[in-house]
Amino acid sequence: MDIVVENARIIDGTGNPWFKGELGITGEKIAEMDRSISTRGERVIDAKGLIVAPGFIDVHTHSDATLLMERSALNYISQGVTTSVIGNCGLSAAPLNKRTVKDLLTLVAPDFRGDPTEMWTSFGGYLDFLTFVGSAINVVPLVGHNTIRIAVMGIEERDPSEEELGEMRRLTEHSMREGAFGLSAGLIYVPGIFTKTEELIELCKVVSKYEGIFAIHIRGEGDTGMQAIKEAIEIARKAQVPLEISHFKAEGKRNWGKAQERLRLIEDARSEGVDVTADFYPYTFALTFLHSLLPTWIFREGLEAIPEKLKNSTIREQLREYFRLAGDVVGISEVEDWRTVVLSNPSKPRYKGKSILEIAEEQRRDVIDTVCELVQSEGLSLGILLLWMSEEDVNIIAKHPLTMVGSDGAVVTSPKEMIHPRYYGTFTRVLGYNVREKKLMGLEEAVRKMTSLPAQKFGLKDRGILREGNYADCVIFDPQRVRDCATIEAPNRLSEGIEYVIVNGTVVFEHRKFVGKYPGKILRKS
Repeated sequence: MDIVVENARIIDGTGNPWFKGELGITGEKIAEMDRSISTRGERVIDAKGLIVAPGFIDVHTHSDATLLMERSALNYISQGVTTSVIGNCGLSAAPLNKRTVKDLLTLVAPDFRGDPTEMWTSFGGYLDFLTFVGSAINVVPLVGHNTIRIAVMGIEERDPSEEELGEMRRLTEHSMREGAFGLSAGLIYVPGIFTKTEELIELCKVVSKYEGIFAIHIRGEGDTGMQAIKEAIEIARKAQVPLEISHFKAEGKRNWGKAQERLRLIEDARSEGVDVTADFYPYTFALTFLHSLLPTWIFREGLEAIPEKLKNSTIREQLREYFRLAGDVVGISEVEDWRTVVLSNPSKPRYKGKSILEIAEEQRRDVIDTVCELVQSEGLSLGILLLWMSEEDVNIIAKHPLTMVGSDGAVVTSPKEMIHPRYYGTFTRVLGYNVREKKLMGLEEAVRKMTSLPAQKFGLKDRGILREGNYADCVIFDPQRVRDCATIEAPNRLSEGIEYVIVNGTVVFEHRKFVGKYPGKILRKS
């Protein structure tokens, strides 16, 4: 055998209790697993006092472009992640074309250098390119509805014509044939905000034909959350497609305490035969773009027109009225609420970690003027942290048996990036904070949420469980020491307690360092 892990406590990912045993790896697969195995390996890892578990599967990432720039995926392997689902929130790196690629790059990869259409246009072409580049982790790709819509009709605020809808169906079908595991949607981003339910049902019917799944960033996670969840369930029911509700939450102080009733919608739908689950990240604050807080009418003439629009005093007055009434945006109905909106990646270092209200007060400006001028000067890729969730709700969602773990992060390409700490700490925070400190769930249940549950949902039949014959994706960690170290102030800190990470039988991380190997596979749904 190539590797033998001995003296371990094995958690197999099914939810069963741990047992003391040994695990042997030959090539890419688990060759033997038992309380004791007789064959010795070329390399022996002594796991005394440590847990061996399946490698963690992150069901919600946005690494479509950044994986091409940073193949090590250090921020993920350092927290035990061996498989990453990309293409979420309606945004994937393909399919695309020269006519609309600029709009897509503005949303997906504003820092991407060059023209990706010179490297790929089809979904399969993108996967081929990703395979050529290589990766330390496995990748499960979704195709994005927003990406498909942009390729066909740009970011126009209208319904597609019959011909355009037919072309969207065709692109969805081709993407599924070329390896997509399903379709994602992001209904708070352009052009998803312009999309009617019926359009998504039609595309999901195509996905259903190929036994794919539908992952959705719902139309509202605050005041309109219940209605938005019902819409997602309606799409899944009518299209007969499995549903994954992304980063499930109850957003905005007015909605604190509503997590349970939202989860009940999932339970009720499942009792009626709809295969619906959800994912979460264990933090009380979110990360998104500042422009995503703006009303839909601001996008009507396209993304490039927005900075010029925001110079107009009449537009600014309309925005003041919009935020005063709150509309479909949660938590921004009063000036003081802007204290909960914090800049994550401004070009001016003095603004990093400061709230909109703090900046407005420093500049002695109205908050709406401040927002408009920030979008004008920083561009549409300006990120914000939203301090909008209650810990009680997050904990209720975390321990529910139908939820799994998703970071809603991306592979980090520069240690200087100002990002959400979930990029580095989601999975270790669950193990250290939720399990060991708060005792929200047992260790075996937490591992199930990170391994066999997502593997089952996404159809990864030979991953997510430690079993002879399965791919050897493994994480070895210290249950007493494992913890997240990333914070808002220092979001790039590596976690502690992750001792070894093995991807397809190859060690990629040990002693808190990437070892320089790229055994990851770009998976395609057969």
